[in-house]
Amino acid sequence: MAKAKPPTKKQIERRERIRELGCIVQRTRKHECKGWKIEMHHCGTNAGGRKNHDKQIPLCQWLHQEISRLSLRVWETIWGTEEEHLAIVEQEEPLS
Repeated sequence: MAKAKPPTKKQIERRERIRELGCIVQRTRKHECKGWKIEMHHCGTNAGGRKNHDKQIPLCQWLHQEISRLSLRVWETIWGTEEEHLAIVEQEEPLS
């Protein structure tokens, strides 16, 4: 499997702006993050596949770890799909 290319400067700057949005699930599902740090989740990687640095959502650390514990499919039935959350991020911080 090929490794992902490192993010560009533009992608890094956008990632930090997205991180400042806070946990996207907290906004859509009334989840309380309770001070957990914000981590960036790469969407569409299919269990460790190539990371697309343009498709990231901000999640609290607990919810990000839950993806591994539950599986993405189960996580999405509880918390919403990656696509749903990506659409919200795109509204707030569109790709240029």
